[in-house]
Amino acid sequence: MTTFPPEPDALGKLQTEAPNLLAHSIDTLDTLGLCKAFNHEEERVSPAIACCLPVIASLIEDLVPRLQDGGRLIYVGAGNSGRVGFMDCSELPVTFSVDENKFLAIVAGGSDAIIKAKEVAEDSEQDGSTQLERLQITSKDTVIGISASGRTPFVLGALRTAIEQDALTASITNTTPSAIESLGVTHSIVPLLGPEFLAGSTRLKCGSAAKQILNMISTCSMIQMGKTYHGLMIDVRAKNHKLLARGRRIIRQVYRILQESGHIFGDAIQDPHTIEDSALNVLIEQCEGKVKLACSVIVSGLPLDVARHHLDVVNGNFHLFVDSLNPTISHQPPNPLDHSEELFLAIDGGGTKCAVSIANRTGIVAQADAGAGNFHCVPIDVLLDHIKSAVTKALSLVPEESKPLSSKEMPKFAAVWAGLAGLQHANRRECLTQSLEEMFGVSAQHGTLRLSSDSELISAHIGLDDSVECGISLIAGTGSVATAFKQDSTGDVSQIGRAGGWGSLLGDQGSAFDIGKQAVQALLTSLELSQGTEADCLSELELGVLESLGNRKEGLLSRILFPGTETKKVIADLARVVTTLGFRATNPDPQALEILVSAARSLVQIVRPLAKKQICDPETSSLVLSGALMKVLEFQSLLLHELSQQGISKFKNVVIVEDPSSDAALFLARQASKTN
Repeated sequence: MTTFPPEPDALGKLQTEAPNLLAHSIDTLDTLGLCKAFNHEEERVSPAIACCLPVIASLIEDLVPRLQDGGRLIYVGAGNSGRVGFMDCSELPVTFSVDENKFLAIVAGGSDAIIKAKEVAEDSEQDGSTQLERLQITSKDTVIGISASGRTPFVLGALRTAIEQDALTASITNTTPSAIESLGVTHSIVPLLGPEFLAGSTRLKCGSAAKQILNMISTCSMIQMGKTYHGLMIDVRAKNHKLLARGRRIIRQVYRILQESGHIFGDAIQDPHTIEDSALNVLIEQCEGKVKLACSVIVSGLPLDVARHHLDVVNGNFHLFVDSLNPTISHQPPNPLDHSEELFLAIDGGGTKCAVSIANRTGIVAQADAGAGNFHCVPIDVLLDHIKSAVTKALSLVPEESKPLSSKEMPKFAAVWAGLAGLQHANRRECLTQSLEEMFGVSAQHGTLRLSSDSELISAHIGLDDSVECGISLIAGTGSVATAFKQDSTGDVSQIGRAGGWGSLLGDQGSAFDIGKQAVQALLTSLELSQGTEADCLSELELGVLESLGNRKEGLLSRILFPGTETKKVIADLARVVTTLGFRATNPDPQALEILVSAARSLVQIVRPLAKKQICDPETSSLVLSGALMKVLEFQSLLLHELSQQGISKFKNVVIVEDPSSDAALFLARQASKTN
């Protein structure tokens, strides 16, 4: 839709289109006179912005908490207004190390219009609306429309959509009243500059004002988010020679500031003023160009990973980092407890929840759960909060006769086993280890803290079963992985083989995600084949999948794959549709059943590399099944049938473990009994 002003001469009535008082003499001025006249007009910009400062400050106060909550800042403009927004956005990632996907510029005509003007592009209000709809705006987001005239259709359309989605909205215009003001944006910024040096050329004073205001909004927001320190660009990424030199200067300046204020700690490494540039370059490189992280290492003396963890805990705020520094944990052996007081804790951290079990030497005494515990899905501070929340909840459920005498909120556990999804590929184990040691009063060095991937928790069942030496665990939930374990003469269990666990991009065959993916593929294929026909011929399964995805064919793929959606969870949840139809008692759906058979066969292929005499002989071993799919009895039967059909020997035992943390806590208690 192309939108035009209701009156043919509406544009000519705008303040920015009026002729300048110098217009009658401008052509006769010499070069110096032209420059003086131009500069005189530009001097009007700062006073005009000064009149808008209360509105700008109010906008920043509303914006910062949204950014801290994961929201986005989106500039919308056409022509020069769009380019000004793009220019500000493009500088923020390198200056403040922010996620470039959180700071966006939407320019009429697309990215090509940034380089070459596309005047017609601004006339479509629908295009502006469509661009915002594609971003799936939420109430966490902030949309700022830039239009000197206050009437640009593209910007109007975008702001209407943002308002409809309850986003925080603002506008920068240079005329009043205006069509954009009438929309009811949250913050209307209107620096009135009068006629331009050249009538209608709003890239001049209006462009200068827009640039200054956007610079003010983004810079002041970053300062309030703790991304600067005493006027220094501490969050800059050093990616070239100039920025590397600046990074070295910042490190030395920060050290001097803290030294003069008495905040340099005794463990701090050598004064950076005495360190060669080349050595500081190496440190910055080890910190992946993150100058703030390098500063944190310098002023605290902490190992790089530990310093990174402390920064993460305070959301990257260097002021809070300095305030939060404390002596590192003492790795002393735990004080012996009366056996009647001993508690053993197991933590099962998965993609959707963190489940914990607490045991004493007689059995499980309490269980609870909290939010996600996947090391790669949530920030480490959030992960630790979820663990603490689950454990605190479980402790409140421990019977009085089993509670330790200590009155502390978090008692010292005799032993802790934390099995967290994603940990086998993690590069920050040291941070997590230290945090868990501090939280629970245990020590990895002294063997009272065990840290592993969540799949290794299943090994506890092998350790509790004296009838077998070996076992294969097969987990089929959102992902899929098989692991072989062997028990030694002391009862301890170690991993001797692994297959699968490649993640959804490369593997996870036979998982809920794989089943859901096949169902979506079937639906998309049918929709493509129905093009050019009068009616869709969707199967019962495909209709069920479509209903689960909102019952709208238009934009189906983009709704699943669009950045910001929980794509993996959305697809994995579709496995319920497939199992319901494929395993119903009467007339099971053949298409759904075919997918389920395919999934079971894929799981057999994951087990096959481990089910051999050299690793784990099925005839003398257990097959331990776990994960959401294994809770479906019909799928269990299908899997066992396919194992037999594909020539894998019958396992001595087949068991279902619904709660790995329970077995893990009991295993810790059993091992403690053997050593005491």
